[in-house]
Amino acid sequence: MTAKPLSPDQLPEGWTDGAAEYDTWFAPVTSRFAGDAVALLGIGSGDRVLDVAAGTGAFTLAAAAAGATVLAIDFADGMVDLLSAKIAATGVDATAARMDGQALDLADGSFDAAGSLFGLMFFPDMDAGVREMARVVRPGGRVVIGVWHRAGFTLPTTVMRALRTVVPGMAPPQREFAPFRLADPEAVGDLLTRCGLRDVRVQVATHVAEIPDPAGMFRAAPRWSQPLRPAFDALTGEQRERAARAFADLITDGDDRVGRLPGSAVLGVGTV
Repeated sequence: MTAKPLSPDQLPEGWTDGAAEYDTWFAPVTSRFAGDAVALLGIGSGDRVLDVAAGTGAFTLAAAAAGATVLAIDFADGMVDLLSAKIAATGVDATAARMDGQALDLADGSFDAAGSLFGLMFFPDMDAGVREMARVVRPGGRVVIGVWHRAGFTLPTTVMRALRTVVPGMAPPQREFAPFRLADPEAVGDLLTRCGLRDVRVQVATHVAEIPDPAGMFRAAPRWSQPLRPAFDALTGEQRERAARAFADLITDGDDRVGRLPGSAVLGVGTV
């Protein structure tokens, strides 16, 4: 059987090139869910925690702030380098390393908890990712995953609305937004259960992110978002600028030029 070709968002290159922009523009959106994940895992002082597909480290920093010792892994060198610099600057008890979350080079039962926020949903083999997290967590420890909720994550639909102001009828770059490979509570619960986790619980969390420069976030989208990048490829500079202004208008209210972007995530947790 021929393996399905990997899509650009499943390759490390784009995430490496866009790591700094991701940290500037999108990490403030994802970071609001890191505290939810820490609470679900019950992380406390002295716990050993693994952050899989860590990106620029929202979950890593939240777990370390709760007193944990954290190993953060990601497949993109740019993400690992940026997070390593953050760790050095803040002095938290954490380490970042390059590693494939589907085949962890780690010993069985070596962590008290593991989590993956908005990373596992890109894995070609999501089951392997969950099983690997479960393998390296001790019996009785917990695993949490977080993914975007199909009906509650407003960013991709808002971006498309803005783009259609300059290209009426523009189609999305793919039939389904790539991060929605795993995007509803039932799918998350089924994934954790079939991968052997017990006492699985799933919840939906919603936060509203404040965006100080909405037009700037939009202009930078092709650099910080692999899934959104194809929608921008055929636009002229003038079209991008008009669409950026439209995006800003869509997420701001009246004279307040700070954008507000609501987003919902599905968080699932289970016991090893």
